[in-house]
Amino acid sequence: MIIRNKRNSSIELLRILSMFVIVIHHYAYHSTFNWQVYNSQYTGTLKVNLFLHFIGKLGVDTFVIIGAYFLCEKRFTFKRPINLILTTMFYSFGIWITLTYVLKVKLSIPLSWREILLPFPLPSGYWFVYSYVIMLLAMPFLNIIIRALNRAQLIMLIMELIILWSFLVIGFIIFGGKPNTEINDLGFTQTTFFTLLYFIAAYIRKYSGNILNSKKYTAIGSLISLFLVVFCSYLANSQRTFNLILATFDTNGPLVILSSIFIFSFFRNCSLNSEVINYIANSMFGVYLIHEDSFIRPIIWRQLISSRLYEQSGINYLLAGLGYSLLVFIICIIIDIICRRLIFKRVIDNLTYHITKIFNKLEALILHKYS
Repeated sequence: MIIRNKRNSSIELLRILSMFVIVIHHYAYHSTFNWQVYNSQYTGTLKVNLFLHFIGKLGVDTFVIIGAYFLCEKRFTFKRPINLILTTMFYSFGIWITLTYVLKVKLSIPLSWREILLPFPLPSGYWFVYSYVIMLLAMPFLNIIIRALNRAQLIMLIMELIILWSFLVIGFIIFGGKPNTEINDLGFTQTTFFTLLYFIAAYIRKYSGNILNSKKYTAIGSLISLFLVVFCSYLANSQRTFNLILATFDTNGPLVILSSIFIFSFFRNCSLNSEVINYIANSMFGVYLIHEDSFIRPIIWRQLISSRLYEQSGINYLLAGLGYSLLVFIICIIIDIICRRLIFKRVIDNLTYHITKIFNKLEALILHKYS
């Protein structure tokens, strides 16, 4: 059993890389190249697109595992979810007001004030934030479960959830469903899937074992996993094959989960200390909130950047994706540092403090009355 109390900058570097590949995935998913319809004229580009889909989903799983790895042995505080909610509101309202009233941009999704304020005040939609906030709120209860289970029981729980939410769910997508049966009947949503990643991160933190504690074995596992991804992408020579492989390349895909475990464990086993990396890593949620905003997203990937210009060549499509994604990534980091961490830091921190104080009092009142 390995216990690491000090954050390793190599893990923060992985946090940065995870968000970067998420940005690349959004280039592949949201931009103008029509990857939904298989065209043999663009076979090479479609294979690259499929690979970019995988690394984006890998980035999601890895990002969640990183957060869960640190949360699973920490004391719960309302400060974390409240700060994330306020940061999300800051960017969502800030971007919407800037586009609507300052730049006078005609938005792709016109909204009334009623739609903006109800059922909760947020102009944009962020599925990842919703799921992450719920994971943060569930953290104390998940940790109770983790502490109550021994190693064998935790492994059994993880295996059962992988069978349900990975193999069976993907089986439904590939082979078709059953009458009167939906995927969510198995308990699968992106939010519940985060609890599986939480349990995986907790296992790595508490137990690991010889393989996951070895830099050599985790490096080999990571390389083999990525080779399998490239090989599977290469096999996509028809619409049916492309769709089948794409179904397994989602966040709950077995290969995605396995790759995220090996890659996270490899970076965890490395030792690095860099204040610059740590500083940049603190802007990763800001990068997501800016570039994946519902109103900014079509402007970036469909108006300013057009991947169709590079659809004739898989290599050009890949290089353009890397270049444009890096540019978007850097600009979002700069915006986050200037706006959230310099100009509005005190406002967000003060609001977080006062709202947290209210929730702490409510928690103390409930615990006092019902304990």
